Amino acid sequence: LLLGQTKPSQTPSSMMESTFSASSIPPSSEAPPPVVVPNEKEQQQQHHPPPPPHHNSASASWDGSIQIVEQGKYHMVVAKPPSVVCHHSDYTGSKSRREIPMLQRVRDALGGVRQNPIHRLDRGASGCLLFANTTEATTALQAALAGGEKTYVAIVRGEGFVKGVDFLEKGWFKESREIGDESGTKNTATTWFRFLAAQGEGEGRPRASLVLCRPETGRWHQIRKHLNGICCPIIGDTSHGAGKTNREWKEKYGLPGERTCLHLLRLKIKPTEPFLPDGIDAVCPLPKDMMDLLQNNMQDVLKAAEPMLEEEGLALAGGELTTVTVPGQE
Repeated sequence: LLLGQTKPSQTPSSMMESTFSASSIPPSSEAPPPVVVPNEKEQQQQHHPPPPPHHNSASASWDGSIQIVEQGKYHMVVAKPPSVVCHHSDYTGSKSRREIPMLQRVRDALGGVRQNPIHRLDRGASGCLLFANTTEATTALQAALAGGEKTYVAIVRGEGFVKGVDFLEKGWFKESREIGDESGTKNTATTWFRFLAAQGEGEGRPRASLVLCRPETGRWHQIRKHLNGICCPIIGDTSHGAGKTNREWKEKYGLPGERTCLHLLRLKIKPTEPFLPDGIDAVCPLPKDMMDLLQNNMQDVLKAAEPMLEEEGLALAGGELTTVTVPGQE
């Protein structure tokens, strides 16, 4: 069993720079994608009772409820479950599958009140998803998020040791290179990583690591592409991962379908007047499916990671979420 833990005296501010390292704790300035904001007339038209829920195979599992992580006068952070798109788009093909995206779920659960997404999470990912309820707040929160901090947790293939580099000993390190977006346009993307713990393959046990990820930029699939670029693809990633590994996890270790093991654990934004007088510090615990994968297949890794998670002020479990249900379906 290979379990990694950074030395107590090693802090992000004292780490040496190298191909995979940096000299300071990562800055947090992920730029959110543009969001189309309706005009006031369109917003007024949105204040109507929600339509009856769709009944189809893609959305039948939705019980009509959402879970709220944090809520203010102008914003709301909800817990996005895996296998759900944030909103309809031609890329996701969600309309043809008649799915109920998070945007509609949030609006329906709130009785039809307009909510605008500030950022997105991939279909297979989970975690904190931020919404604003006015045009002005949407614009302000998008700008504030550019100086905010997102901390993801991921389950990846491998023991964190690649080409003579032991990621477990590096603390926070930086991966920066050009990656292409949906249209093929390339832009520089930077993500910071901290490998918490790892294990080698054994009987009934996969070769895997638990990793914290902080994107400095907001490029398309950048965390997934960066981890695959250092030979540590995210478990369940069908676009940038390892097909053989994903099949093995589904057959042997209980990986659900349409699940990418990437979770936005914590979202932090500094106070911004007048829409965020107290800022945002939202922590969304791991959903049951991803926690089950860790507890059933990576118990020692989970235990070894606890001191470092505590050092970062993070916890994978716990926390109180508020459940809100579509009116009439309580």
